Amino acid sequence: MNAKPKAPRIPRPEREVEIKLLADPADLPRIAALSLVRERLVMQAEPARQHTAYYDTPGLALAKRGLALRLRRQGMKREQSVKTMSSGEAGDGAGIAVRREWRWDVAGDGLDAGLLRQGDLSELIPADALDSLSPLFTTDVQRTILLLRAGDEGRVELALDLGQALVMSPDGQPSARHTISEVELELKQGEVADLFRLAADIHARVPLRLSTRSKADLGLALLTGAQPRAHAVRPLGITPITTVMEAFRHIGRNGLAHLLDNQPAFTDGMGDPAALREMASAVRRLITAYSLFADLIHTDQGDALRDQLKVLGRKLEKARDWQKLAMALTELPQEARKGAVGPVSAARAKALDKAMRLLSSPEWTGWQLEFAAWLEAGDWAQQPHGCPFGTTLSEIAGDMLRQRLEALRAVGLPGDVATAIKAHKRLRKLRYDLDFCRAVWPAERVDPLQRAVDALRTPLKQVADDMNAAGLLDKIEQSAAADALRKRAAAALKPLPALWTAFLAADVVAAVAA
Repeated sequence: MNAKPKAPRIPRPEREVEIKLLADPADLPRIAALSLVRERLVMQAEPARQHTAYYDTPGLALAKRGLALRLRRQGMKREQSVKTMSSGEAGDGAGIAVRREWRWDVAGDGLDAGLLRQGDLSELIPADALDSLSPLFTTDVQRTILLLRAGDEGRVELALDLGQALVMSPDGQPSARHTISEVELELKQGEVADLFRLAADIHARVPLRLSTRSKADLGLALLTGAQPRAHAVRPLGITPITTVMEAFRHIGRNGLAHLLDNQPAFTDGMGDPAALREMASAVRRLITAYSLFADLIHTDQGDALRDQLKVLGRKLEKARDWQKLAMALTELPQEARKGAVGPVSAARAKALDKAMRLLSSPEWTGWQLEFAAWLEAGDWAQQPHGCPFGTTLSEIAGDMLRQRLEALRAVGLPGDVATAIKAHKRLRKLRYDLDFCRAVWPAERVDPLQRAVDALRTPLKQVADDMNAAGLLDKIEQSAAADALRKRAAAALKPLPALWTAFLAADVVAAVAA
């Protein structure tokens, strides 16, 4: 009696944790030869050429579900795999790609669609997509893999990839291509902080740039011609039972992710104003988080990272100020803006250039890697004075927000420009803090406070923005436009007494202290 053939093994998805960095092609051999790499070397594989075809339907049914299906050829080996892709829409990752992956060794150069009908994939991949899968783009890279020690017991796989991504036209000729020159660090054993420490050590010797785009993301962009776009801040992964330690780590990751999500849209999109707005907001949110948790996370390294972010962030904030001024000019009467458009445009271009150069500088990437390593290592949670890191955020959020509210109330009625600007700064911090803490309370408790804050924030922001813009116009000797913006700021003061009274009447201090 013949034995029944065994059914294909249904693989359990693996969890892949990695960071990706971009490098100049000429620097990849330098990285492999670094003494810090050779000293940590556990094992090195022979360089290998990998040809990978990425499959999807003509309507990109898999990509829309956050999946990448690929068939990889390396020598005689053929591997079919499915990976979840980074969506940039949820969670609070900070440059770390955490993906699920299903892998099979297969025979031949064709896709085995039957493997996609098994286990979890049968629910993730629509059945009607299986008959219309075809290769849409490919990557062809030379990969060098080195397994390195990291930390005391950690192991990190360092992969150096040099090659290209290709989209083929119907006649078989390349219709689009992009050079791939990447460093991937995948955590095999140890802590996430080990990845960032190793990346920071390499970056200190060979310049790198932190990236969140996978090869699948890159290929899809080539295929569709889609340009990077601005992203709002991702939802925070905080719940009523999140501890104080994890809350700060979530907020820090969230802020760094906010920056990384928007860098491509700004640098590749010729200074996309929406992306710049989001990055400037990300810097302010991170600095606000530092101040909110200041009594708990104080360390010399953390304070130095905060101060460095303030210095670096000023270039983004300055470029954002000129962007806002350029937009404000379009809202002024023609007579008021006459003569100002050219000088403002020139100053804006100069500020944008400085911001562009910042984002491609070693200092910027260095800060990102050092901050992420500090955040993930958690040394800031080992304070000698008994900080409540093990308690839930919900236990202290009320006190933290009440302090912010009392600081705002202490400003007094914002009936003049100077007071309104001071109130705006404090209210903006309160609004960010409310975002950080809102998940620990039911919506019916948070929403009235948020509405009261937002109602007051609109005219305060108008006053602050217009006065800041007027100051910039003074610097380039455009008094007519500056005076017009000061008049608009004065007009924005008019509803503030009533709004301030309503804000106090809402008794928002009692709302957060309940």
